[in-house]
Amino acid sequence: MLRNLLFTTDGKRSEAPLENSFNVNEAQQDNSEANIYDLYHRLFSGLWGLFAFLVASAVALYFNEQSLAGSIPADIMAQLGSTPSVILVNCVFGASTVSSLIIIGGRIYHDLKPGKTSTQLWFRMFFYLLYFISGALGDYFNVVFISGLVVLGLQHYNVWNYYMRAIEINAEKFNGINAHKSLLSNK
Repeated sequence: MLRNLLFTTDGKRSEAPLENSFNVNEAQQDNSEANIYDLYHRLFSGLWGLFAFLVASAVALYFNEQSLAGSIPADIMAQLGSTPSVILVNCVFGASTVSSLIIIGGRIYHDLKPGKTSTQLWFRMFFYLLYFISGALGDYFNVVFISGLVVLGLQHYNVWNYYMRAIEINAEKFNGINAHKSLLSNK
């Protein structure tokens, strides 16, 4: 993956500190409060986010050809005011998507604790709502869907990678404790 290698090309162990290596102290602080079952539960949060996004996409696809202005009476729409401009929604959508990809990519590269999947999920679903309100959901459904899959897929990879390493560290601790117990019990 994107982790630093411990060995140089000569086969010798590198003595330089690993700036991008997995932060063991952070994982141990996480693991001190959580048992291995809680870590497995956290491991699948990214997958649940992808599933929820697919359900929200199915609902958005159902309302693909409709808009807020066509769904409510004209007098209520006049009281609400004008709908947001599609250009403004596109600018916010582009900035949000690029920012999400940079943040998640940085967390993966530096092996940092992942952010909440629900935050990314709500942002992606919010854009379905904004395009529905502006009347352009039919035109931009595919863009929101594909970008949502990319962002939430990358978020799921970040969550999966981080918590699998935390589970491995936890399992190594338990294996070390069990090995010491077996050595002590044999004496």
